[in-house]
Amino acid sequence: MAPTNSNPPSPDRGPTPRHRALAALLGATRAQVLLLIAIHSEATTNDLVEELAVSAATVSHHTSVLRHSALITTRRDGVSVHHDVTPLGDNLLRAHGLPGAPRHP
Repeated sequence: MAPTNSNPPSPDRGPTPRHRALAALLGATRAQVLLLIAIHSEATTNDLVEELAVSAATVSHHTSVLRHSALITTRRDGVSVHHDVTPLGDNLLRAHGLPGAPRHP
């Protein structure tokens, strides 16, 4: 997963008010997971583990909650698990003024 200019806040920059509002709703790590999946249009569990520097179990727990909340979808491709933002998740991000998933016509 290539870094972008829209990554969630890093510890040195601190969260923006928009990130704090989303984190208050979802929890800080879960908000970061949702935002990363949206920014990269699709992300694997391993991508998220590397980007967030948390365990695979932590990422799996957060993606499970996001999936059960209908904010993301998940599909397995061999040993990889791919996550994508649903229209509901995209709307939630946009309502907080955050970048949604790039959509292709």
